[in-house]
Amino acid sequence: MKTINALTLLLTLFAFQGAKAQSQVYGGTGVRYSVGIETGLATGYLAKKYEAPLGVSVQAEFPITESILYASVNTGFNNMFVSGNYSRLVDDLQLVPVKAGLKYFYRSNLYLQSEIGFSFLLNKTNCVEGKKAAFVYAPQAGMIFYLHNNNYIDAGLRYESNGKFYHCDHTNNFVGFRIAWGFSL
Repeated sequence: MKTINALTLLLTLFAFQGAKAQSQVYGGTGVRYSVGIETGLATGYLAKKYEAPLGVSVQAEFPITESILYASVNTGFNNMFVSGNYSRLVDDLQLVPVKAGLKYFYRSNLYLQSEIGFSFLLNKTNCVEGKKAAFVYAPQAGMIFYLHNNNYIDAGLRYESNGKFYHCDHTNNFVGFRIAWGFSL
């Protein structure tokens, strides 16, 4: 818990520095927004019961330094489809992740992103008493394809790890792909 509090404090400091740096350093168009679809492959223990996630997400990015570093916030909905063998035993996992992090551009269109937060479980199944929220972290690498008039396509590959929701479960990990349409104001 101390680690989560320290990371939250660090992200808050970056956000306040970003607002200050935006007025002094950033010469671009400001905050970036993107709306995307996500899919992937379940890995590890999750792959035994579930096939693949499918979801949607919205993201906002706040500039910290000119076209190099952004603070990001992200939320959406992910549905993990249960495999046929387990369809009578468990339900699909329906998650709402809420994440914040940093996005670093090491080239004008190539980036590394890391986010942490919580995933909220919408449908609690009858396994063993569990939690409604779990810690999530998601490192990602991606590429921006710039279009005209401040529009772009954002394509990224990431690994997402959700903590366990049930005592009889393990962490819920998947390798995901996100493609999004983005714009800046």
